[in-house]
Amino acid sequence: MAASTSPSSAPTAVAPSASPDNAPQPLTPDQLNAATTTVVTTPGAEPVLSPPGGPQTAVSPATAAAWQSNKKVLALWTNNADRNGYAYVDGVGWKRLATNSDSVHEALLTLASSGRLAGSITYPEAADGLVHEIYLW
Repeated sequence: MAASTSPSSAPTAVAPSASPDNAPQPLTPDQLNAATTTVVTTPGAEPVLSPPGGPQTAVSPATAAAWQSNKKVLALWTNNADRNGYAYVDGVGWKRLATNSDSVHEALLTLASSGRLAGSITYPEAADGLVHEIYLW
């Protein structure tokens, strides 16, 4: 593809010139691969990217009774699946919010969002790895 410059001198893509008889052109291997590759999304999948800001490396809790105190929520993630929200906790990593009920999940997501905006949160590590309660002040 050729590139031309606009008045702002930013490069813009220009369509390739058509063949003289306007006949269809064969696809390149890259175009064929892009056209035939199926993208599959899995409801309930967990986030795969870390938020910006230099988060610490994730660590596993030593026991199920450990508390995570004064932690910052760096990001929130959810998708179109029911009760599938996560909070990225600095120094811990992605933590899934409890899935007991819609109201519990929404309340925890609201608290995590408030913690992201206002400061830090404290929560106990549960044996199932989910966040079931959040303390925020």
